[in-house]
Amino acid sequence: MFSFQYLYSLQKILYYITHPIYVWAAQGKKKSVPQISNDKLLFISATDVAEKIRRKQLSSEEICQVYIDRIKQVNPVINAVVEDRFQEALKEARNVDDYLTKCSLSEEELERIKPLLGVPVTIKESCSLQGLSYSVGMLNRSGYKSETDGEAVARLKTSGAIPLLVSNTPEMCCCLESFNFITGYTNNPYDTTCTSGGSSGGEGALLGAGASLIGLGSDIAGSIRLPAVYNGVFGHKPSARIVSIKGHFPNCYDEKFKNSLVIGPMARYAKDLRLALKVLVGDKQATQLRLNEKVDLSNLNVFFMEDADSFLEIRVQSEIKKAVREAVKHLKTHCGAKIKDHKFKDLKYANHVCVKEVVSIKDLPNPLKGEDDSNLAVEIIKALLGQSRYTPNLLLYLLINKIYEVFVSDHSREAASMKNTFLNHLGDNGVFIYPCSVTSANKHNEFYSLMTSASYMIPANLFGCPSTSVPCGFDENGMPVGIQIIAAPNQDRLCLAVAEELEKRFGGWVPPK
Repeated sequence: MFSFQYLYSLQKILYYITHPIYVWAAQGKKKSVPQISNDKLLFISATDVAEKIRRKQLSSEEICQVYIDRIKQVNPVINAVVEDRFQEALKEARNVDDYLTKCSLSEEELERIKPLLGVPVTIKESCSLQGLSYSVGMLNRSGYKSETDGEAVARLKTSGAIPLLVSNTPEMCCCLESFNFITGYTNNPYDTTCTSGGSSGGEGALLGAGASLIGLGSDIAGSIRLPAVYNGVFGHKPSARIVSIKGHFPNCYDEKFKNSLVIGPMARYAKDLRLALKVLVGDKQATQLRLNEKVDLSNLNVFFMEDADSFLEIRVQSEIKKAVREAVKHLKTHCGAKIKDHKFKDLKYANHVCVKEVVSIKDLPNPLKGEDDSNLAVEIIKALLGQSRYTPNLLLYLLINKIYEVFVSDHSREAASMKNTFLNHLGDNGVFIYPCSVTSANKHNEFYSLMTSASYMIPANLFGCPSTSVPCGFDENGMPVGIQIIAAPNQDRLCLAVAEELEKRFGGWVPPK
């Protein structure tokens, strides 16, 4: 059943041939975002900003203006913004400040009903924000504006958060690189010749550049976690179905899709993930998920793998393997966690089994079925000639879908077996430490030879598990590297607690220099 795996070795060969060429072609073109000035406000977590606003130690207008200025400073370099609402945001911030001068509620009451009052946030374009662009990188949706807020965005607004903008995604969110024909490429703030990842790459780049406090992203195959590690920040893929995906594009009624796609938070500071997740799930579910309870890490069972142990796939970068080892060592030595020897050997087949499950999702919007009723083969030829209105990224995704549909048999039974084995070992007090990707951020367009790295992220989606990506320093080229912490469904608190602990070990987000 796994003979199809050998096709992935061709991609491995392609990577080792083309990678030096991409590196050579990028020589002398590297840029990074302007360094953050001495403005200390840009180094305060969202949790602390919210507290200072409630205590009237900081005005909402002031912090919103600081972030607007930073966005304007870095966006010419990273190209992450699709459309902003700066003037409306400043007006809303002034309203917050006026409200607080007259408010008779205590700080505790304000924290309970408006935990993000006056805090600026940024939103991935695929999560509908009323009045702003909702094209999701598609030319046939260019100029389309969202008429309503998606439910996740609405929850942020209800909590008092102030959205500043919508950020870039690949066309229809179908790529590990945030590029489309409307906004263009989003660049990595640490090196503009590198990608910011996808599909929440706009959010990743803004956060990495110190131009956002909390970002709202979505994840069906690593689309929160990959941009987070590529840009040196934190990202949390929540458990399946605990955050509403209503108002996300694309969307569909297939149960596999509802189990796989999640909307979740990204942040520069680990504790802000917990705050944002509590807002996104609501008070009742936050209590059920025990998000307010302290986690005793000494009771934790820690499983880990440095790679998928598949010779057919690209080797995991040494700095990422080291980060896995160092994380495990810290949890054992400093927290008293129990390290488990069991290895999930079936994960070497994740690319084959899990990808088949994801691409078998039915009823997703087909961008080629519209007014012109385009043909995939024709569009691929047109793309090779530079004449297609669809990005090569999207066409490749559609082609892979077609290949799996025709040539790969159903593996739902194998996927279910992998899931049961995985969850039975984790239980309600286990975490699995694993790479998010095989390398740090690759050069622009290099994702074509790195697509199999998604196999490190897809299992969490297929199994309905929460997963938190954690920045763990830098590689020899000065690019961020990171890992992910996976737990059983509805054990998000374990992932978040480990992320907060590892932030102390690795130092968390470090601004570009």
